[in-house]
Amino acid sequence: MSQIHICSYSERESYRSQQITHLITIANPGADNVPPAWFTGDHLPLWFGDVVSEADARQCKTRAVSSDDIKQAIIFFRVSRQQHNYNILISCDYGASRSPALAYVLLADQYGQGREAEVFNEVLLIRPEAIPNKLVVELADQLLGRQGQLVAPLREYFKSVSSEMCGMPV
Repeated sequence: MSQIHICSYSERESYRSQQITHLITIANPGADNVPPAWFTGDHLPLWFGDVVSEADARQCKTRAVSSDDIKQAIIFFRVSRQQHNYNILISCDYGASRSPALAYVLLADQYGQGREAEVFNEVLLIRPEAIPNKLVVELADQLLGRQGQLVAPLREYFKSVSSEMCGMPV
């Protein structure tokens, strides 16, 4: 059975026995971005910071995700899906923002238009602590011609998380 996994850099070792066939790693520019020693499959390394805009990237002295990064990941995932029983791992520093956002984009591309909310919920089942990176999703929405459909579940999620936080005792 084909699967997609999301994890942090420090959790990658726990996937050693999961028979991972494909790996996408996201690192900050200038950081090491090598696969774990046990991994022998196809690897796509990407370098961009966990920022929400070009201005944010400049302020944080990093590089924002680009449409080219998203295109590379979509092509990599489409090719990996042609392999019977692919098992892909997407990893970033904390497994909370960039990798869940990219997993959402890739699954939304696979499932097709109109299933964005379903796919978003699937990503939250895979990685409950996810707070997907908004810029990754916005660029993918434009690239895939989703006209806001990819961004809509993310906006709703941010609203619900925000309202939950407002009700928390300080």
